[in-house]
Amino acid sequence: MREVLVKNQEFKDSPVGKIPTDWEVCAIENKLQQIIDYRGKTPEKTNSGVPLVTAKNVRDGYLDPEPREYIDKKNYDIWMRRGFAKAEDVLFTTEAPLGNVARVPSYKIALAQRLLTLRASPEALDADYLFWLLNWSESRRRLEQKSTGSTVLGIKQSVFRKILFRFPNLPEQRRIAEILDTMDEAIARTSSLIIKLKQTKAGLLQDLLTRGLDNDSKLRDSQAHPEQFKDSALGMIPKEWEVKYLGQVLTSIDAGKSPNCPDIPASGKEWGVLKISAVNPNGFKAEENKVIINRLFINQNYEVKDGDLLITRSNTYELVGLTCLVRNSPSRLLLCDKTLRLNIDLNRAEVEFIFYVLQMPYIRSQIESNATGSSAGMKNISQDIIKKFLVLLPEDLDEQNSITCLLNSYDNRIRTEEAYLNKLKLQKYGLMQDLLTGKVRVKNI
Repeated sequence: MREVLVKNQEFKDSPVGKIPTDWEVCAIENKLQQIIDYRGKTPEKTNSGVPLVTAKNVRDGYLDPEPREYIDKKNYDIWMRRGFAKAEDVLFTTEAPLGNVARVPSYKIALAQRLLTLRASPEALDADYLFWLLNWSESRRRLEQKSTGSTVLGIKQSVFRKILFRFPNLPEQRRIAEILDTMDEAIARTSSLIIKLKQTKAGLLQDLLTRGLDNDSKLRDSQAHPEQFKDSALGMIPKEWEVKYLGQVLTSIDAGKSPNCPDIPASGKEWGVLKISAVNPNGFKAEENKVIINRLFINQNYEVKDGDLLITRSNTYELVGLTCLVRNSPSRLLLCDKTLRLNIDLNRAEVEFIFYVLQMPYIRSQIESNATGSSAGMKNISQDIIKKFLVLLPEDLDEQNSITCLLNSYDNRIRTEEAYLNKLKLQKYGLMQDLLTGKVRVKNI
């Protein structure tokens, strides 16, 4: 069956706003066959048995794939006597967090407190439509309006039952759910592809930056050709490679300043100073900056430019020493005192090659073993420590370039897929807004 989306021209007033003339508004309890509430003291947890799903396991429309807690079979039968969840049911969190939903999986699960199992009346409500209806941002806002609690928002079952929602007829419910499920499947496939690409790139990064490429642009093989390798302070490396201090391939390191600025990003022709969060695991984030009010603090020598290699000298234990390449940066952004610019001697190394080298596990080990700071939260590495990082690199710039091109091809593919993923998510959001309000209708062809 194919469908076509058409704009709806006929609306009527309702308690929840304008709705199509052939839709109805009613309390959600009128469309449900059953609501199962799991209250009381959760049974003793075990290391194996039936997976225990808590409210924290329900997020973004999905269950965590790996439950962390279990209860045994005997306790499961006693605890779930209120009602066993079925595969077509929808889970709904009543508190901490409020209003998250997920479909009940096909395998057996136990449900903890602060969860409701919603079972749709098959003659009035499609279970998949119920899932999307409650997963909609407008529904979340309306739930929050009915919630109580000053610090932790929650909603009572008696209140939830009476909340009004809009409903098309059952066939249209099913078609709306099918369209949104199809969009969600495309998002899931793209997300899975990105994960696989990143895993493949990580393995390739390890191979290329320890084995290198031979004259035929193939990975060197230490097993088949041990004569092509030699021992070093960082293990076996190609004979054409050297272990050097990072400082030997740097011309200088630039350190900026962090004047007192309002936490508002610069716009237009304003100057800004980077926040430490601009150096992000997913790349350079130009929007992470603070506007400079006092022009005396503007030193154009520290302006960030495309191609700059940045490293954080101070951050949390996990993020100190994080690096990124600046790409497509707007003008008028300055380094802060916690971000350093590594200026590479281009006669000895390529900037992008060093960027990839600084992502290697042996670099992370050097950072973690040399980071200082008494605070449990923040750690520091000095410029002297950075200059003393041991790095592996080929003397041949052509080999560096070949390795960089291979890794760049993966990075470019990952960026392309991430952009497509963001586009799909925006399309999904727009479809939910249009289909669940009746602004756009689904008609059979």
